[in-house]
Amino acid sequence: MIITKTPYRISMFGGGTDHPKWFNEFGGSVVSFSIDKFCFINLRVLPAFFEHNFRVVYSKVETVNEALEILHPAVRHAFIEYGKGNNLELQHNGDLPARSGVGSSSAFAVGLIKAIYALNGDEISNFELASKAIDFEQNILGENVGSQDQIACAMGGINFIDFSARNNWKLSQINLSQDYLKDFESRMILVYSGVDRNSSEISKTLLQNLKAKQTILQRTRELALEFKEILATESSLDLVTDLMLESWTLKKQANPEAVNPNLENIYEYAINQGALGGKILGAGGGGFFLFWLKPGHKESFAQKMASMVNVPFAISSEGCTQIL
Repeated sequence: MIITKTPYRISMFGGGTDHPKWFNEFGGSVVSFSIDKFCFINLRVLPAFFEHNFRVVYSKVETVNEALEILHPAVRHAFIEYGKGNNLELQHNGDLPARSGVGSSSAFAVGLIKAIYALNGDEISNFELASKAIDFEQNILGENVGSQDQIACAMGGINFIDFSARNNWKLSQINLSQDYLKDFESRMILVYSGVDRNSSEISKTLLQNLKAKQTILQRTRELALEFKEILATESSLDLVTDLMLESWTLKKQANPEAVNPNLENIYEYAINQGALGGKILGAGGGGFFLFWLKPGHKESFAQKMASMVNVPFAISSEGCTQIL
């Protein structure tokens, strides 16, 4: 039996410029970090005495005799692509809900591929795992997803990721002092909008007429570069507020599907309750908000937002690991 543990991620700045349709022509940059909330994949070869050949447990339970009959697209394609003909049983558990903007689909893909490789007795580095998961989601599954989530979930930590032509990417880890990291974490809180969504569908609108959005997406990339510089030099985190406010506007301009009236109302309410800024995570359309706060205001803000699910978190340096 193999169990993998893969962190979810929060993308701070540069989201959208990590889509290959954009960065292969214009380049892209993001700053993101993994958090101490995880996706767990439990995988084993199914013993021969069961009546079925495959069992998949997630929000549903599937028992089938052919991998092609599996309804879960990622599991179906992964078993066919990497399973080497084995009969398999998979169980998934996640600390956060799917379709919520925290990279859950990529965390699932990363953990699933690592688990199958381990079960087959094959080694794969986390760098190779990230590249394999990018290819899996974009080309095998045909999803309209970027390339940052797979890297963040596989590698862990706080990262500046630069994207260039021919699908090349380069990762630079950002290491912070303990006091600065504590200050950074104290200013952030996750709030769940209560709306799940399909990020691939939301991203379709972003990817339409990209050249007309060149100024918006170039500025989006610049925010990532500015934020990287703030962290790398451990400058005042008060500088992040203006970046967050501008990022909110740019996201709405780049993709009108990312923010609907319901989400706009949540954002405005949070600002009225003391948030300095905020962002809807991932492609948008629902899922989690990340709100940016004054130091020492997290507890009082959480109380004011108690009608919604608040999720405290810490930044994690841990990438995808095999724990059994």
